[in-house]
Amino acid sequence: MRKVDPADVRQDFETNARDITEFFDRTCQALSGTPMKESDISRLATTSFLALFVTFERFLSDLFLAYLNRDCSVYQAHLVSRLNDSIESKFGPGVSSLVSLRTKAHVSVDELEDIVDPDGWNLTFQTVDSLKAAAGNWLPPAFANRVKSINAGEGRLIDTARVVRNFIAHQSAGSKQRMNDALSTVEVGGHNRHLGRGQREVHGVGSYLKASHAGQRRIHRYGSGLLIISAHV
Repeated sequence: MRKVDPADVRQDFETNARDITEFFDRTCQALSGTPMKESDISRLATTSFLALFVTFERFLSDLFLAYLNRDCSVYQAHLVSRLNDSIESKFGPGVSSLVSLRTKAHVSVDELEDIVDPDGWNLTFQTVDSLKAAAGNWLPPAFANRVKSINAGEGRLIDTARVVRNFIAHQSAGSKQRMNDALSTVEVGGHNRHLGRGQREVHGVGSYLKASHAGQRRIHRYGSGLLIISAHV
């Protein structure tokens, strides 16, 4: 049975992320000298960031499937335990003792998608903590430890990028507040330099993302940070 290579998943993300940021750069250059340059670049930064983080979320989903495709034993044991607990809680130990659940030594990618993601929406994780918890429950230690190697600064980068994405997508007062809360702490511990918002709240996310500090736009700082993470998870 052909196995999905996690290295290929990482390479696909790197290629797609660089395509997005290079498109951003080319378009910025093409806008030079145009009357609406700054507002257009703000809008471009917003849409490019949205594409970048959606690509990262897809990468995490594909990576988990690749890991499970390599070794699904921990996930199956976790699933069997949950099913047995559910049967016993609903029907009692007598019924539970009559039920036998069958597992498979080799599970194809198509089967995994139906099992792990039956609705076909990709695997999503609301926080880095939930991502690590899923890794611990589903993956063998060699793979789980890679996901758990995301350090505190990297975790804040991912979680901050997610709430920025959510504000771009929803434009609600609540999503804006969560974004600004995250931007006030993203640099804690000396990590993620120049991504914090300072004392003022961010109202124009495009202006925030296109802003350049120490010679690098923030959208590129997010991109390079996500690429570093993708290389070791």
